[in-house]
Amino acid sequence: MKIGIDIGGSHIAVGLVESNGNIVVKKEKNIIAEDRKNIEKFIEETIAISINEILRNNKTKSKDIEMIGIACPGSSKDGVIVKAENLRIYNFPIIEKLQRYFSAPIKLSNDAKCAGLCEKKYGALKEYEDAIFMCLGTGIGGAVFMNGKMLIPKKYLGMELGHMTIKKDGLECTCGRKRMF
Repeated sequence: MKIGIDIGGSHIAVGLVESNGNIVVKKEKNIIAEDRKNIEKFIEETIAISINEILRNNKTKSKDIEMIGIACPGSSKDGVIVKAENLRIYNFPIIEKLQRYFSAPIKLSNDAKCAGLCEKKYGALKEYEDAIFMCLGTGIGGAVFMNGKMLIPKKYLGMELGHMTIKKDGLECTCGRKRMF
């Protein structure tokens, strides 16, 4: 079994996942204005409590978890959320924080890239060697696949398909630029 975590702009979802990608159970918690005052602590505690509750309710032991995967908005590198503008998170060492609670290996990546990888492994992209995956939600994100593998930049965190200005007179984003609506 694996644990999948989705940190979004408005909620955190934690799920127990089988090796075939089937979600056994999922727990979600909304992020409210009060939670944003100490968002890093809120994320750490919400994830730890949610995982332990899911394990307890499904009679699964922590040692039976093969891996924990975290999908987050923005840019991440080496287990750190480098910049998640919508949550106002900068240089948050989330893996280091969570390893205090769990011994399973923990991986962290951009949420759109995680969604693209899932679509490539289990969904509509599994038959294609070359593809572009785009997801539209609070923001725009994506992943590019060539020869069956997701392209990862060598030097920068970039190669993001999202976070672009679509409407020059749109509402202001938390980053200071204009959004699409």
